Amino acid sequence: MSRGRVHASNATPAEENSVKLVAREPLSLAERQRETAEYLAEMILELRNLARSVKLHTVMVPLEYAYYEAFTAANRIEVPEDEIERIKRLSKASGDLDGLLDT
Repeated sequence: MSRGRVHASNATPAEENSVKLVAREPLSLAERQRETAEYLAEMILELRNLARSVKLHTVMVPLEYAYYEAFTAANRIEVPEDEIERIKRLSKASGDLDGLLDT
C-alpha cells in the first residue's frame, strides 16, 4: 500500500457491522442539499485546518470562505410565510406613521 492512500474494503458497511438495514423514505432535494452542505462544511474545515497548520495562508483563506458558504447553506433558516406577512404589515404601518408625522 502506498503512503497516504486509503483503500476501501470489499465488504459493505452493513456486512462489516452486521447491522440490519431499515428502509426509510428517500430524502427530499432540500434535505439532501442540507446534508451535503453540512458534509462539505466539515470537510472544508478539515482542509482549512490542515492548511493553517503548515502556514499555507494563500490556501487557507479561500477555504475559510468556502467553509462559511457551505455552513450557511447547511444551516439556512426558512422564514414562515405568516411571519413575512407580519413584517410587511409592520413595514406598511411604519410607513403610514412616518407619513402622518411628516404632515
